[in-house]
Amino acid sequence: MQVLTILYAFPIMLPAQPAQEEDVSVKFSFNKPNEYVCEIRNMTKYLMSILLGKEEIDGRSDLHFDYANGSDTIRDVFRPLMKKIDQSRFLRLDPGQAYTVSYKEGSDWEFIKASIYIGYGLMIPDTEPKS
Repeated sequence: MQVLTILYAFPIMLPAQPAQEEDVSVKFSFNKPNEYVCEIRNMTKYLMSILLGKEEIDGRSDLHFDYANGSDTIRDVFRPLMKKIDQSRFLRLDPGQAYTVSYKEGSDWEFIKASIYIGYGLMIPDTEPKS
């Protein structure tokens, strides 16, 4: 309890962390009448590898939407980030490169929100001098 009191009274004593730049940019947009678009962009200076899933149970990178259809709300609708079923599970993005995937839904569905999970790794070269 004393530690919490000290941290509350003297927050300046905590070491500050440098501002973190985002590795990934995700943008959602809507094209009338019924297309939802998701753009994922590599914001690093390194090659990025994103692991995609084909099904919700894969536990890989995926997208979930909430919709309203009249008075009904449909929550947590799974959408894979793969464009084609035979697409490679490894999506490689060069620095600054974007990947876009879109979904067309029923014309009377209203988009409420989206949740996205992206599992990725960066290909950072070894910078240590060789002996």
